[in-house]
Amino acid sequence: MGVMSSGTSGREKESKPFGGSRASVPAIGRTPGSPTEPVLRHQASGISRRDFLIYSAASATVLLAGPHPVHAEQSGPLKVGIILPETGPSAAEGKSMFAGFELCLKEKGSEASRVEVHKKDPGPDDAQTLEAVAELVVNLKVSFLVAPPSLEGSVKTIHGLAGAKPILFVTNPCVRFVAGDVCVPTAFRVRPNSYQAAQPLAPWALRNVGKKVFIMGDDDPEGNEEADFFALGFERAGGTFLDRRMASPEAKEIEAVLEAAVKAEPDFIFASFRRDSAAAFLKALREAKPAIKQPVIGPESLTAFPLIVTDATTGWAGIKTLTSFRNPRDFVAAIKAKLQVDVADASRAAEGYDMAQAILRVAQQIPQETDSDKIVDFIRGIEIDGPRGKITFDANHEAIVPVMVQEWVSKSDAVNQMIVQDLGEARSPDFGCGRIGFPRRPEDESEAEKPSDSRDVDVIWDEDNP
Repeated sequence: MGVMSSGTSGREKESKPFGGSRASVPAIGRTPGSPTEPVLRHQASGISRRDFLIYSAASATVLLAGPHPVHAEQSGPLKVGIILPETGPSAAEGKSMFAGFELCLKEKGSEASRVEVHKKDPGPDDAQTLEAVAELVVNLKVSFLVAPPSLEGSVKTIHGLAGAKPILFVTNPCVRFVAGDVCVPTAFRVRPNSYQAAQPLAPWALRNVGKKVFIMGDDDPEGNEEADFFALGFERAGGTFLDRRMASPEAKEIEAVLEAAVKAEPDFIFASFRRDSAAAFLKALREAKPAIKQPVIGPESLTAFPLIVTDATTGWAGIKTLTSFRNPRDFVAAIKAKLQVDVADASRAAEGYDMAQAILRVAQQIPQETDSDKIVDFIRGIEIDGPRGKITFDANHEAIVPVMVQEWVSKSDAVNQMIVQDLGEARSPDFGCGRIGFPRRPEDESEAEKPSDSRDVDVIWDEDNP
């Protein structure tokens, strides 16, 4: 098994062996645009006119190639296309994810020969994503496709498929991928989405931290979704949030948000920052004068291992975050020992590992299956036992993951994870795909009206479109 790493020109390189105020409820349940409004649809997806033209050309290429059954007449290895950036803001996540994928295949030994990986670079700003999709799907005829970790890259990947049916792994956590026009039946996600990353922490915080919260985080779709879902869960549990301020990674802006938090006098702070902004926030928290006394909690990204908690300049001590990963230290050490690769994000590496496991299960157990619907049903029915424990999928193909509250502590010149409390499984409600019951306003729902397949999960409704 080898990796075919190339750009979007279609030429293969040499193969190499593996080695602001009140938080609003998100407008969920509505399909952005409609088939009769193509321009609005692309605007809602954040695609520019230039990208729309590229998308149209790439889609035409896919459509002209005809139907694309999953690994049709497969006689050799199962082809996997992976679109991950080598430079830019998501490069460290991409490198970590690919390292986890490699580790899984390396550990499987000869079984890995069933899989052939083709890796493409979408560029630092995902400008080449659509070309990469067309190359992988049409020319290389991959059976599985891994989308970039950015929101824009994932949306472009879905639009570029244009009806083709490789099994798609979405790696961005935003819930829009199970709502509206980017909800596709062949897509899976093996990481917690933005609801699972924040909402389970809300009732725990009310019981263990305080009744009044100040909410802050990255002013982008992921940060806003996490803030919204925490706020919604906290209010439903009986708590109150005093204010919600989102910020850019700029130090001055984060400092201003912290000052506003102190003036509001909350019982605690919820912060949905990640990567550079998480480091900037924690540094500002550490250097604040007078010191900020309120406890701080947040999603796993706030104290990501090893990138954030091994940085001595950040003030992560005492911060509690929600995680689905017990003991990431050993997993990172295994990657280093077996691949000689340093990863920045253990959670992303675990995601790559679990995607590889799912693909190998298909290659091992149903290698001749060409019906995409049957392969989707197969993956949905498997249980993955990986670095984060046992993971299964719900009817919308979202991962059902174990979650727990963690705290990182420094001991003997090392940083160690301490599990504060196990919270059980985290599931997603239905955000619009409709496979586990459509969302309803609770005051309009009687027991007789409740969807029979809702599985007792929470319901999200749209305040703006009752």
